[in-house]
Amino acid sequence: MNEERIQESKITAIEQQKKNRSRYNIYINGEYSFAVHEDILVKYRLIKGREMDPEEMKEVLEAEERNKAMQYGLRYLSFRPRTITEVRDYLTKKGFTKEDIEQVIDSFIEKKYLDDQIYAKQWVEERKRLKPRGRYLMKAELTQRGVGDDEANLAIEHLSSQEEKEMIERWMEKKISGKKFDSLYELKRKLVPFLQRKGFPLDTIQEVVNSVGPDYLKSED
Repeated sequence: MNEERIQESKITAIEQQKKNRSRYNIYINGEYSFAVHEDILVKYRLIKGREMDPEEMKEVLEAEERNKAMQYGLRYLSFRPRTITEVRDYLTKKGFTKEDIEQVIDSFIEKKYLDDQIYAKQWVEERKRLKPRGRYLMKAELTQRGVGDDEANLAIEHLSSQEEKEMIERWMEKKISGKKFDSLYELKRKLVPFLQRKGFPLDTIQEVVNSVGPDYLKSED
């Protein structure tokens, strides 16, 4: 759109899109010019017959781009909780400017859509229930998702030694149920490296494994 056309900008028609009913096509001087979300349509009172100067047009287009970034962000959050870093990286890949991305993130934080501390706590609870992990691996997973050290440490500091023992026992039952070993040494050689890869502390692993009774050992008969 050249400068002369912008200076003579007049909305001559507004058309709701058929495939996305929340978006509207705006026609300037009889020709399609751009599309906006209904939030922008209402906020800037875009109605047929309205004349717009270059500054108003620029403001509307910038607001539309920020709104688009927000809609992408909301859709991304709708599938599952995300960290601030995950949302930032996602919107960056979509090509939005740093300024628009940070405004969206600030808005999401203010509205409590994003909270890394809550995310970290929920992550730990979910891991405890569904995919048992030790504190070391849990922290590594949180760090990979962009959670800061303070938030990650706070989330795992309430993970007790007893809870880790119970998770180790669940893994042991799954790993060696129905199997028999010639000795406790053989059982340890099978279990200890496996449990370490799950992020559990070695001293806790050894304490649990050493408590294994004769049920997992072959009879001497």
